[in-house]
Amino acid sequence: AWTGFEEAAGQPAEFPERTEDALGQAGRAVLAALDDGIYRVKVQLTLAEFDAKEVPMAKGSIMTFVNSVGGSLVERGLRVNFIFNSVADASEARNLVREDLADKVAINVLGLGVFGEGDDICVLVCPSNHGKDLRRIEDVERLMYAGPPKTMTSRKQRKLFQQRPIILLNPSLEAIHQHSTPASKVQPMFMSDFTTAYFLDPLAMVSRSSQAAILKSYPSQWQLWMRSTVAEEEGTYRLVWEKKTAPAISDISPIFNDADDRLQRRGGWRKGPQGTTMG
Repeated sequence: AWTGFEEAAGQPAEFPERTEDALGQAGRAVLAALDDGIYRVKVQLTLAEFDAKEVPMAKGSIMTFVNSVGGSLVERGLRVNFIFNSVADASEARNLVREDLADKVAINVLGLGVFGEGDDICVLVCPSNHGKDLRRIEDVERLMYAGPPKTMTSRKQRKLFQQRPIILLNPSLEAIHQHSTPASKVQPMFMSDFTTAYFLDPLAMVSRSSQAAILKSYPSQWQLWMRSTVAEEEGTYRLVWEKKTAPAISDISPIFNDADDRLQRRGGWRKGPQGTTMG
């Protein structure tokens, strides 16, 4: 069940107000999930500078995250394989990877590179099959379900090989399905194997006076945050609701509308003895 408005609004929490804050938070969430033994991890940031289709890699924040997470994983002694969606993306990434990581991580192309025996962890960077290219789906499946080499005979080693972590970074993968529409895309079945370590949509809902954001930062629950866009109140998000499972827009719409109405009627946010509440 959702945490109530007043209860959640008084809880101490942290919302990433800047892109660099979100990237740092996402990196910590990924490491926390890996430490808990989760080996299928997803990160999704709905940020303009994190959109590989709209912003060139050199101008966006994707490589900032790749370099940060790559550095953390290498520090742990892991052999990291970054796999990009296209030859052009991989080529650009080789030019943008940190100098101290250049000879410590592998950079490959989805469908061409493999998640081989010499790799400990694979990061799929913005895998996409726009145009419903089934090959991209098959390429990801091959990485996920590839069996261990025949020379690996130990049952324990074979199990560990198949449980090597795979991180999906901002995937945009759509299954070819009769019920798939531009407004309601059907994800490939294997996506259900992945645990969301980090999710951020800072503009999940917008009204004339408020904005709502959805945030999930492992191990925290899914959260709904709001901020007033009225001039004298603008700038700070406040935690409104929490839920254990990912909310649908149909879940948060009535909550957002109710909270937005209460914000307007009560005159915005204020500081009270129990923390942040509505005026």
